[in-house]
Amino acid sequence: MIRRLTATAGFFAGIARDLVGTLRTRWRTFHARVGRGEAVASIGVDVYPFFEHMTGVGWYEWNLLAALDRRDDGLRYNLYARTFLAPDQPEPPAAPGRNAMRMRIHQVPEGFLFPVGPTLLALRLAVEPLLRAFDGNQVLFAPNFFLHRDQEPFGHAQVATVHDLVFVSMPETVSPATLAGLRRHLPRTLYHADRLIAVSDATAGDLKDGLGIGERIIHTIHEGVDPWFSEDSGAEPPEGLPETYLLFVSTLEPRKNVEGVLRAYTLMVEWGYRGDLVLVGRWGWRTDGIRRELESSPVRERIHQLDYVERPYLAALYRHADALLFPSWLEGFGLPLLESMACGTPVITSGTSAMPEIAGPAAVYVDPASPHGIASAVTALLDDPHHRERLVALGRDRAAKFSWDRAAAATAQVLRQAAGLTATDDDEYRA
Repeated sequence: MIRRLTATAGFFAGIARDLVGTLRTRWRTFHARVGRGEAVASIGVDVYPFFEHMTGVGWYEWNLLAALDRRDDGLRYNLYARTFLAPDQPEPPAAPGRNAMRMRIHQVPEGFLFPVGPTLLALRLAVEPLLRAFDGNQVLFAPNFFLHRDQEPFGHAQVATVHDLVFVSMPETVSPATLAGLRRHLPRTLYHADRLIAVSDATAGDLKDGLGIGERIIHTIHEGVDPWFSEDSGAEPPEGLPETYLLFVSTLEPRKNVEGVLRAYTLMVEWGYRGDLVLVGRWGWRTDGIRRELESSPVRERIHQLDYVERPYLAALYRHADALLFPSWLEGFGLPLLESMACGTPVITSGTSAMPEIAGPAAVYVDPASPHGIASAVTALLDDPHHRERLVALGRDRAAKFSWDRAAAATAQVLRQAAGLTATDDDEYRA
């Protein structure tokens, strides 16, 4: 009983300390801004992607926030997701940085004296809004398209990052749940946003031409390269894989053209390619066609499908591959392109949407609708060692131009403008 009482008291004491600390920080920020005239602001950030297996958007947000935390520019960040957690919920992740950001998490302890369900309901309905109101955010930042409804009241201006408009141009390739969420929430965010960040000129053009968004509020800010891929950690690929293989990295879903990759690989084997094919990525939605193509492939025994792979091992997979196959139908950016090039692996990708913008002269471009063209391009590349070495060198140089620190610098200027502060540097960044 004493242990349960101590755990319960500690839980509520933690909330009380949080409240006192929040009020103290609010006063200091107000005094610095109004009393001393300093250019400071509080930014509320939606970080729900941190509570899932992170893929492209999640890693974009993580690396961007880590780089923002390294800056000393008067901006402080309150990271919002699930404030109060039940005892059996997964432990929350650590924040990407500690200098300028805080992620408020309170987890009900095991042995809690009161009923967990009603307690969490009361805390989420009454205490969580109070804490967020006391944060006094000048800006709310949505790095993943839109703000959740429970965050919208707790800031004045809004900034959102739009990664692509696949749900507009190719809605049949988007899962029903994701499509419904974007259609329900994104229009409201676009309407209220003071600034929009597009991760490529291709996405910026889609916003202007496809949705009629005014060019004045759109800022193109390219992404960067995760350090895992720029530095050799010494990790080896997962066991059981062949020494020679082609690599595909992405969620297995219709937009990624996985069926085209499988058909192109079958042709390559028929033409004499001796390596295997490794697919890295979780199964997405509407996978029936992909699964049929995989299981009916005449070279099925040479195709390996891995699920989620941690970053060090993914980098090792890139480094040991003959080439990356990434002939997507549409990409707003395409992080696997940068990851592969940073690891010294040549890239075969589509000549559409943002992919030429990101890979530049360091890739072989193909028509995603032509498995024969994909297979021919890979075969020609592998048959010409000098061309492959040239692409590797170009790829490393190209990837080195993409920097999370530069992306954070431009993002900080956009957030400063939305907060009513003067921009001190460029508010756009292109590699």
